[in-house]
Amino acid sequence: MIPSRGAAYALFGLAALLGIVAIVSGWRGVSRMAGREDETAAASAAAARFVVVVGTSDWRDVSSYAEHLRPLTTDALREVLAEAAIDPAVRDHQRSVATAVESVSVTAFSRGEATVVVTATQSRSWRDAKAGPQVERVRQRTSCRLAREGGRWLVAGIQLLSEEPVRADAPR
Repeated sequence: MIPSRGAAYALFGLAALLGIVAIVSGWRGVSRMAGREDETAAASAAAARFVVVVGTSDWRDVSSYAEHLRPLTTDALREVLAEAAIDPAVRDHQRSVATAVESVSVTAFSRGEATVVVTATQSRSWRDAKAGPQVERVRQRTSCRLAREGGRWLVAGIQLLSEEPVRADAPR
C-alpha cells in the first residue's frame, strides 16, 4: 500500500504544479493582451487624428496645411507631402473641408506596424460664381498604414478605400 500512496502523492504534486503553471500562464497572457490593447488604442488614435488633419482645410490658411501633417507622418510620407502643391482653385472658390471621425478599426497589428481603417464624414463647402455657396457631405473609408517610431505611432501610408455621398436623411 505504501508504494501506491507515494504514486498518489507524486500525481497530486504534478497536478498542483500543472495548475500553478496554468494560472501563471493565464495571468501573463492577460497582461500581454492588456498591453496590446493600449498599443492598438494608441495606433487607432494616431490614425484618427491623421484622417481629421488631412481631411480638414480652410482656403484662408492653405499654407500651413502640410505643416500640420508633418508631425503625424514618417519621413517617407513627409517627403511626399513636402512636394505636394495646393490647388489654386482652393482659394479661388473659397473651399473649406471639415472632417469628423465616425469609427476606427485596427485590421492588422504587430509590435512596430499597424493597419487601421478610419471611417469619417467630410463636409465640403465652396463658393461657385454662378450658383453661390455650395455644400457637399461625403463618407470616406481610409486605410492608414502606421509605423512605430520614437515611441509614437506615425502614418507611413494612406489609401482611400471608398467615398460615397451622405444623404441628409441617411442615418449615421
